[in-house]
Parts: sequence; C-alpha cells; structure tokens
Amino acid sequence: MGDSTEIQAAGDAISLFWSQRYSNVMAKLRRGKEGGWKENFWVGIVVIIITGLLVFFLSQAYAEHRENDRLQRQIDSSLREAYSRLDSGQYEEAINLYAETLDKISSKDYPYEFANSHNNMGIAYYNLALAKDKEKNLNNAFQAFEEALRIFTIKRYPVNYARTQNNLGAAYVTLAEVRDAEENIKNAIQAYEEALIIRTLEQYPVDYATTQNNLGNAYWALAEIRDEEENLNKAIQSFNEALKIRTVAQCPFYYAATQINLGNSYQSLAGVRDAEKNLKSAIEAYKEALKIYSIERYPILYATTQNNLGNVYWALSRVRNSEENLMSASKAYKEALKVRTVERYPHDYAMTQNNLGNAYSALYRVGDEEKNSKSAIEAYKEALRIFTPEQYPIYYAATKSNLGNAYINLAVVRDADENILSAIQAYEDALIIRTVELYPVDYATTQNNLGNAYLHQALAEIGDKEGNLNKAIQAFEEALKIRTQELYPIEYAQTQYNLGNTYHALAEIRDKEENCKSAIEAYEEALKTYTEEEYPIPNQIVKSNLELAQSQLQQ
Repeated sequence: MGDSTEIQAAGDAISLFWSQRYSNVMAKLRRGKEGGWKENFWVGIVVIIITGLLVFFLSQAYAEHRENDRLQRQIDSSLREAYSRLDSGQYEEAINLYAETLDKISSKDYPYEFANSHNNMGIAYYNLALAKDKEKNLNNAFQAFEEALRIFTIKRYPVNYARTQNNLGAAYVTLAEVRDAEENIKNAIQAYEEALIIRTLEQYPVDYATTQNNLGNAYWALAEIRDEEENLNKAIQSFNEALKIRTVAQCPFYYAATQINLGNSYQSLAGVRDAEKNLKSAIEAYKEALKIYSIERYPILYATTQNNLGNVYWALSRVRNSEENLMSASKAYKEALKVRTVERYPHDYAMTQNNLGNAYSALYRVGDEEKNSKSAIEAYKEALRIFTPEQYPIYYAATKSNLGNAYINLAVVRDADENILSAIQAYEDALIIRTVELYPVDYATTQNNLGNAYLHQALAEIGDKEGNLNKAIQAFEEALKIRTQELYPIEYAQTQYNLGNTYHALAEIRDKEENCKSAIEAYEEALKTYTEEEYPIPNQIVKSNLELAQSQLQQ
C-alpha cells in the first residue's frame, strides 16, 4: 500500500498545480489582462483538456497498481497454501495448487514466482514418484525443474539455481532405479556438481554438506554398474567432505546418516580390495552412527544399523578371528531383532533372522556344532514364517537353501537319516523357485548342494545307496550345465570334485572300471582350476582322491 499512497499523493499535487493555473488564467480572462478574450479562451480549454488527461491517466495508473497489488496478494496466498500442502505431504493437492497459480502468471511478469512454483511442483512430483507411478511422475518432475532453470540461472539466481540442480540430481538417481541406470546416475552426478559450483564449503556449508552426501550416494550407485573401485573411492571422498560440516555436535542426525552411507561404501570396497582394512572402517562408521541412532530415539534406524553391522562382522569373520567376529555378528542381529519384530516389521524380521541363521551356520565350524546348527535351523524357520513362496519367492528359495545346509551340518553330529532327508526336502523346495531358466546360478548352487545331500545319504548307508549315488550324479550334472569352466571356474572345479567322489563311491558297488574312469575324468577336470600354484590345498586333496581312483582302477 506504500507505493499506491505515493502515487496518489503525486496525482493530488499535479491536480492542485493545474487547478491553480486554471484559476489564474480564468481570473486574467475576467480582468482582460492576458490578451484578447478569444486567445485566452482557447488557452483555458487546452489547460482543462490537459488537466483532464493527466487526472485520467493517473487514475488509470493507480487503478492498475491496485489491481497488481491485489493479484500479488492472491498469488502469495495461493503459493503459501500450495507450500503448506507440499510440506504436509499432500503432494497431489500441492501440484494442483501450483498449476492453478501458474495459469495466472507468466515468467515475464512474475519470474521468481514462476520459477519457484515449478521447482516446488517438481519436488511434489518427485515425492509422489516414491509412492506410485514412478517413471511418469519423475518425468513430470524433470519438466518442472527444467522450467525452473529457465529463470533460475546461475547468474541471476545462483542460490535457487543450486537448489534446483540438487533436486534434479535426486530425481535422476531415482529414475535410475527404473531404467537407463548408468546414464541417469551420470546425469545426477552432473547436476550435483553444478549445484556445488554455488554451494561451496565457505559460503553455504550446510547445503554443501547436503549435496556432497547426495553426490556420494550417486557414486556409490554408479559403482554397482562400472568402475567399482574408482567410484567407491569417490563416494567415500564425498561422504568425508559432508562430514566436515555434519559433525556429531552440529548436525547429529545427519552426521549419523552420512556415517551409514560411509559404512556402506567401505563394506562394498572391501569386496574389491583390502578386505580387512575396509571392513574395519565400515564397522567404525556404523558404530559412529549408533552414537546417535539409539534404540530409544531412533529405533528403526538403530535396527537397520545393527543389521548392517552384523553383516560386516560376518564378512570380517571370513578374513580373521572367525569365532569372535561371528559372535559379534550374532549379537548385532539380536539387537536388531529387539526392534524388528514379526508383528511390526515382518519383512525386516525375516531378513535379520536369515542373517542370524547364516552367522550360526558359520559358527558351526568353530564352536558347538550341534547347538549352532540347531540355532541356525530355528532362525531360518522363523524367517520362513514370513518368506513364503507366494509372497517372497526369491527370499523363500534362498532361505530354504540355507536351511538345507544347516540340516546337513546337523546330520554330521546326530540323526543323520532324519536330518539329511530334511535337507533334501529343503533343497527340493528351493528348486521349485530356482529354475534353470529364471535363476540359473542359484539353480546350479542348489543342485550342487542337493547332490552333496544324496552323496552324504549314500555314504551314511541310509536307504538305497546305489539309487542315492545316481541321484547325486544327476544333480551334479545339472549343476554343470551352468557351472562351466569358462564362466564359473571355481564352482566348476567344486562340482567336478563332488562328481568324482560320487563316481568313486559308485565304483565300489558296480561297473568298477567305467565308474573309476568317470571319477578320474572328473578329478582331472577339477585340477584344471585347482592348480598347485593358485589353490595348493584343494589341489592336494583332489590329487589324493585321483590317486585313490587310479589305484582302484588298477586293482
């Protein structure tokens, strides 16, 4: 209203001036001192016309100003309402309100409002994409962000430019989950790097940390597609940059979130090089996160972090201090299960129970065999309460396969006949899902395990020995349809070794020469991979069995 008041006062002053001028002229006309009456008459007419025009135009300007002021108030009100809906998670309502506002304004007359509305509309579409119609809503988000960037250029609106580029990066990362993963992740990285031109550590430290964290996640995702080590190192570098600002004192929640991301990156990097070093770094990062993510304040995040921590300890157990790290893994999984109950979080409950089962199965090799095997079986059965073949077929098959392994372990200790039969049943259940067409690698693994179960059954003199050996051979040959030396040399050698043992055992029952030759052939195939230089221990074991088969053939 301040501007309109100034415009109205100016109009009053001009009107007064010309009114006085008009009065003077008329007075002079009456006195006859300003020339002839005709001349003065026309001067007066001109003055009146000019005064009228000025008053008219000033009135029009004032009316236009008032209309613009009314429209601005209406736009501001609409944008406040739209933002309120966006902030409260009512994304579709927010989109509709922004669309209504954009119908009333142009980028020329209201450039900031136009661009900001598009940016916020993009955010709404992005969040909506997380719930439904992912690709469709993300495409709408891209269109909105691109419209915003027509106005929010790096020169005119640097802060808004950076914010919109950051949003654009998040949308590309999410689209990568749907299609064209590598291309979209690279687009995300480019968008984040554009944002960081403005969001520097010195000028905008909080925004700098946010974008560095996002950039780290993008590199972590790209590492799953290509150049794993290089991209994981870039991810770690970005997370460490974010942690310059996201300290436990200043930003505790985000500090913990970035530590989780850092731990995930170190865990992945451990699969590429320096396993022990990187797994220990992952453990350190997860423990830092747990300083903030307590079970009381952040129970869900606490459980997730404990589950991740258990996974890292399990991986570290394969490098060193097996029993100690497996015990730490079991402890972490049990902590996660304090939150991940079957009633509240059934899927997460089942995942963690499966992980706990794996830890107990590994403990079988270093601790109480019977106790740990039984604990593994119990954990897998708990997971299978949720992982049904109808709802979670892939997880069901994986857990069934793990259950079969646990039964085989228990069969070594007690009740061999009963536990081997339970193992065979578990493997056969897994193979209902793990077909050669859909899951060839898992199919081969399960067939190999099934073959071992039949071989154990035969060697334990349970049931029809010859029949069980034939079933074992059949299973191993099924596995070798996938486990070729070219594609899977280690797995190929393992299965060939198992096949050799089976033919060797069958040679004691019938067709000694034929089966001994088949055993020798299988062992020799295994030795193509198990060379003395690369695999000295397996090489020695296979050679020992090969010599026994050759000796049996000569008898």
